[in-house]
Amino acid sequence: MILLALAAVAVAQWTGPRTEEYKGPGYFCGGGYAVHLVKGERALILPQGQAPQATRLVLSGGEVKILTGARAEPGKVVLRYGGSAVTEQNDGGGVAYLVSDQTPYGLRVTSDAFRGFKRDGWFFAKAKFAAGADERVQCLSAYSY
Repeated sequence: MILLALAAVAVAQWTGPRTEEYKGPGYFCGGGYAVHLVKGERALILPQGQAPQATRLVLSGGEVKILTGARAEPGKVVLRYGGSAVTEQNDGGGVAYLVSDQTPYGLRVTSDAFRGFKRDGWFFAKAKFAAGADERVQCLSAYSY
């Protein structure tokens, strides 16, 4: 009976949706991008469920969300990284960015702190969306809970 209870606890520990946390200092690496985190900053990978994968960055300049699977939309291209482009978009009275390459899907980057590309340099100084950016830095290890 005790072994059965321990097995049930082990299964619950190793299965199901989990949040992964990355704590600075160092680089948080996503699928093809890297964000430099300083001490006190962190990245949280939220359980996916039925929605697109979401990353929540808690940075000194504000909280930023990165969502995968965003469809390309028209907007003003504000930055280029080789074959990728960052497009500024209006987002219900705020500003959002779409990072896309040659595929029909990209990353949607949102924050209540965003005010337009010139004022959002604090974020783009930390984030590198160039192809293979996550391969050129030492990536942080995750804590899972």
